[in-house]
Amino acid sequence: MTLIKLIALDLDGTLLDSSLSIPEANKRAVREAMERGVSVVINTGRMFCSTRRFAARLGVSGPVICYNGAMICRPDGTVIFHEPLDLEVARGLLLIFEKRGLYVQSYIDDALYVKEIDAETISYINTFNVDRCVAGDGFRSPTTAPTKLLSVTGGIEQSLAVKDEISELYGDKLYVAISNSNFVEMMNPAANKGDRLADVARDMGIGMESVMAVGDSENDLEMISLAGVGVAMGNSFETVKSAADDIAPTNDEDGVAWAVRKYVLEA
Repeated sequence: MTLIKLIALDLDGTLLDSSLSIPEANKRAVREAMERGVSVVINTGRMFCSTRRFAARLGVSGPVICYNGAMICRPDGTVIFHEPLDLEVARGLLLIFEKRGLYVQSYIDDALYVKEIDAETISYINTFNVDRCVAGDGFRSPTTAPTKLLSVTGGIEQSLAVKDEISELYGDKLYVAISNSNFVEMMNPAANKGDRLADVARDMGIGMESVMAVGDSENDLEMISLAGVGVAMGNSFETVKSAADDIAPTNDEDGVAWAVRKYVLEA
């Protein structure tokens, strides 16, 4: 078995349980791996400001990959990579969502922008513990390119329909991924978790064969496929399980701790 030197962890549905906390078993296993010299990277679709507290709780000192690979920051917030959407593509998307009457929010300079405060906005900011900027009618015509757009849908069927429509319209000008059943995320086509993880591993002098990546959703497919050991959570989408080398217990059953023990601590 290849010696694992770097562990990449998704947050929601993976490292975090359903209450959005890090289970103690996961925390212990990850910290023990780091004490043995294994590097750990958080690789998430979340904003950096929503991610940094989890990196701090684990004691992760390396780069944080956020926005599905569209941004990499040091733990102090210094941006070391940023690939936002094309501004005209973003404006076109915002207009489409407005015409369709679908909820969408925008992320610019690690701040959340919304047109107005409504139930979807309140739910999101309460769940992810972030602030928001209300842009009003200027929301659909940003002057700065967003890092990401996110549409909140009514469930997986609508998410798939939205993804298919947007992908058909924009083709290779856009990377679209479903991060949970009702989140459709849109980024620059150069942004994905797998490529950014490969960049980080290379900068650390670590080959991808020595990387373990753990995730649960469609936006984790690239990193799970590229890693030497790709682990899907028991609560993963079926497409993610099919791409993985192994399947861990669910995020409510300390699946990350299981993977770290199996492939690092007991290997």
